[in-house]
Amino acid sequence: MTGLIVLDTFISLVFIFLLYSLFTMTLIESLTSIFSSRAKNLMAGIERLLADENESNKTNHTIVNLFWASTNSLLTKAFYTHPSIRYLGPKGINSKPSYISPNRFSETLVDLLQKGTNSNAVENISAALGIIPKFELGELEGNIKELEEEIKILKGIESVDEFEVESAKQELSYLKLELDNRTKTKNPFLPEDFNLGTDTKYQFNLLWNEAGDDIEKFKGLLEQWYNDQMDRISGWYKRKLSLLTFILGFIIACSFKVDTIQLAMELSKNEDLRAIYVEGAKDMIANNQTVDSIKLEENRQYFDKKLQENNLVFSVTDISFKDIKFLNWIGFLITAFAISLGAPFWFDLLSKLMRVRTSLQPAAPSSSGISTSNDGKNTKAVG
Repeated sequence: MTGLIVLDTFISLVFIFLLYSLFTMTLIESLTSIFSSRAKNLMAGIERLLADENESNKTNHTIVNLFWASTNSLLTKAFYTHPSIRYLGPKGINSKPSYISPNRFSETLVDLLQKGTNSNAVENISAALGIIPKFELGELEGNIKELEEEIKILKGIESVDEFEVESAKQELSYLKLELDNRTKTKNPFLPEDFNLGTDTKYQFNLLWNEAGDDIEKFKGLLEQWYNDQMDRISGWYKRKLSLLTFILGFIIACSFKVDTIQLAMELSKNEDLRAIYVEGAKDMIANNQTVDSIKLEENRQYFDKKLQENNLVFSVTDISFKDIKFLNWIGFLITAFAISLGAPFWFDLLSKLMRVRTSLQPAAPSSSGISTSNDGKNTKAVG
């Protein structure tokens, strides 16, 4: 030991926080993988882009979103139903993709908007955004029906001009072809009565006007809009994970009864316990360059063996839950907060502390009683 009880106690605490943070990190990685939490968080971010406030699901912006996500937005549902997006994710319950490229996002949205009953893609987008009226198929269908009745009447007239009948038939054929073409370009992923939300339509209008009715430029503006949102989506995910880490950390602290306050007191008085943790910290730093290379199971087995040999426990005490006092709960909360800081934080701090500890250790005396001075000359020890 260095003789610096405070430093060794602090090193021991940091090392314990590191071990529990690693354990919590392993649990969180397993949970987020099982529930496809990244995919659900991405869906929440895309819904925020494509849905008005009244359509947005509030739970998508809470920690619940890591395990469950849904949307009431018709546009968001259509976006995820589109083959360009639907087949990016795996089969099964968690079928949503965890990443969507900006290019895929813009192309899918444009495909949803540019399909309709107007004569071309530009007009369909303008119609979807409410800039021009949508073409109503009912009027065309009515014209076809009237023309069919007219042809029937003409055929019943004996002295009818054959040229007039043929002309009517050609016009009917043209109208039916137009109806067929317009019907084929209708969007199969949006309901018949679909309308964009007021806020969403306003945002799309801004981008469409800025693009000057240029579809390719419109795609580029959609990609930029999406990239800006992706930064926020990443921030949301980190905050949700931080809260989940704190909650799991508190559960772990209570389960193992890791009271930081009592643990600090015990470490300051128990030299054997300090020695075990400091030696373990020294080995871990020496054998691992990064926190990702640490093998948690090996460390757990090592400490189980060492603590059993010294008749010590990894948790603070064998106190029962009915005897836990208010100060113990404060200690558990401190432990939970420490765990929420993450294993990389404690690994970096432990590395720095171990370097400080090494620099404070006195140099080992020479067996011959001769030490080397700073100028390189050998000096005989006196006394």
